[in-house]
Amino acid sequence: MSVEIKNILSAVRYATISTVDEQGKAWAAPVWYVFDEKNTLYWWSPINSQHSQNIERSGEVYITIFNSTAPEGEGLGLYIRANAKQVPNDKLDKIIELYNSTTTQFKLNRANTTSNAPTRLYQAELITIQINDGTETDGFYQDIRRNVA
Repeated sequence: MSVEIKNILSAVRYATISTVDEQGKAWAAPVWYVFDEKNTLYWWSPINSQHSQNIERSGEVYITIFNSTAPEGEGLGLYIRANAKQVPNDKLDKIIELYNSTTTQFKLNRANTTSNAPTRLYQAELITIQINDGTETDGFYQDIRRNVA
C-alpha cells in the first residue's frame, strides 16, 4: 500500500459504500470503516439495510473515501472498486478485534455480529484504487483519476 493511500485511510474514518439494487437504482451509505495490511476494508451494518441487501445480491461495491473538511483544491480522495461480502466466520474474531481497536462507542462481539443479531461485519476486497488529480488541457483544468493500485 502506498504511503499516500495509507495516509488517507488512516486520516478519514468514514467511507461511502455505493451499490446498485436489482432495478439498477444507485444507493450510497456512509459507514465507519477499518482496514488491514492486505488493503481489505471492513464495516459493521444492519443486514436489512439497502446496501447490505445489494451486497448480498451482487457483491459489487464502489467506495469513496475523502476528507470533506479539506480546503477547496486541497482535497484528496480514494475511488475504490471492490467485491464485498459478510466477513467469514473463521475471520470474525480477528476482524472484531481490529474494528474495536478504532472505536469508543460501539464495541462488537460475536453476539452482535452473528446468529439472530440484526447486524454483520462486511469486508471489501479491493480491485482497483484511484486517487483524484488534476491536469490542464488547452488552458482548462480537468479533474482526473490516477490509478494507484
